[in-house]
Amino acid sequence: MERARQFAIVFCVLLTGAVVVSLIAGFQQLILHPFALIGSILLAGLMVAIILMVALVPSRRTTSWASMITGPNGRWLFLLLIVLWAGGMAFLASLGLGPQQAGAPAMVGLFAGIFIFMGFIWSVIGE
Repeated sequence: MERARQFAIVFCVLLTGAVVVSLIAGFQQLILHPFALIGSILLAGLMVAIILMVALVPSRRTTSWASMITGPNGRWLFLLLIVLWAGGMAFLASLGLGPQQAGAPAMVGLFAGIFIFMGFIWSVIGE
């Protein structure tokens, strides 16, 4: 059993090394474009902050922003956000960019759409 454990550790280290080596070219390209690097860091930080805010809601009894968006007018806020999200995604699709240029904004838009639609459901059911 000890030998299998050691083999698993060596395998994991080698697999991690292979993944890091395969990602080096992408990171080098990202470092060469500082605007993309700063933008990706900011977008990732924004997503982490949103997920953290949502995850911390159950630890408190009530929060002002949660009661605001689950009230009777919350569904209209989310309807407006859905329309704005659809317009933004349609604009991104109309640009005709390739997968390299539109991939990251489209993925962030996908995550934003998930949050917006789940918020809409939450505001309708939470009333």
